[in-house]
Amino acid sequence: MAMQNDNLSMQDELRQMMSDYAYLKADMDKQVIINSQLMEMVFRSKVRVLDANRRTTLYSASAAILITLAASYLRGLDMCLAGMIAAFYVLMLIGYVLIYHKLGKIEYGTDNVLATVTRLRNFKRNYMIVNTVSWILAVGLMCFLFPEIHNSFRIPERGVAAITFMCVALLAGICIQYFIDKKVLNTCNDIINRLKDRT
Repeated sequence: MAMQNDNLSMQDELRQMMSDYAYLKADMDKQVIINSQLMEMVFRSKVRVLDANRRTTLYSASAAILITLAASYLRGLDMCLAGMIAAFYVLMLIGYVLIYHKLGKIEYGTDNVLATVTRLRNFKRNYMIVNTVSWILAVGLMCFLFPEIHNSFRIPERGVAAITFMCVALLAGICIQYFIDKKVLNTCNDIINRLKDRT
């Protein structure tokens, strides 16, 4: 009778252990699903940063081209100068379209992680090249425009004030672009690291 009670007690303990294991496994499976969903949400938010930068850059460059041409027509800006400024924005626009086209779509559930990481690394390199060339062209263009702007004013002090304003605007643009570039490049690094963690 005592042995039968011991067997029943062991069976109860075994059932309880199996029940606890099943509960623990279900809990762990839920946690894995939640962690996976959180990782995917973070990944998508990082990809959205790149998408937002692409849209903002393309819309801004397109708007700048239209504003330059409109200013040339309405305000009598020299067509040669307007053409140079518009050409600068067109070149910048082409550069960004090409690098984002080469990058393609970045997805969390991609099977070929190595190819995606390679595309992101190439994008980072090309992004820095396009930005560097853009700033070299912008500085060169400003050096050409400053004398023209200065000479377009009858009062020399106004010409100097216009050039000073443009220098401040250029410096502000460099600072803003620096923070945007830093955010884009850090986002690329974060995406690459998250993709590597999945492998």
